[in-house]
Amino acid sequence: GRRALLNLGHTFAHALEAEAGYDGRLLHGEAVAIGLVMAHDLSARLGLVDHGDVARVQGFIAKAGLPTSPAFPSNQAPSVARMLLHMRKDKKASAGQMTFILSRALGHAFQSRDVPLDCLQDTLLAAGCPAGAPA
Repeated sequence: GRRALLNLGHTFAHALEAEAGYDGRLLHGEAVAIGLVMAHDLSARLGLVDHGDVARVQGFIAKAGLPTSPAFPSNQAPSVARMLLHMRKDKKASAGQMTFILSRALGHAFQSRDVPLDCLQDTLLAAGCPAGAPA
């Protein structure tokens, strides 16, 4: 229902937290901030929002003093494959099918399971996740 919309950015955030090992290097709020940027990036790649909206979200988060992209050391950045593995295990996933909260416009989120893998991979690559073998 509508409560699920509060999970905007969380599918990405939970995968990032899992990769950080829940050791305090990446706090939940920081992961969600990064996830918000990634969710809007994915929404833009799907043609749902303008790239200017992505920049606005990124700017707002940066002004709040929160990270807008993962800061893993380059040799420890999670691969696209590892991120997808975590995302498929997310509590919103069903039968291995990932569920995303996306945006049609700023402030207008919705739930979707219809996300082309290539768009998702492009978002992960843009966030600095290497395409190669798992880190």
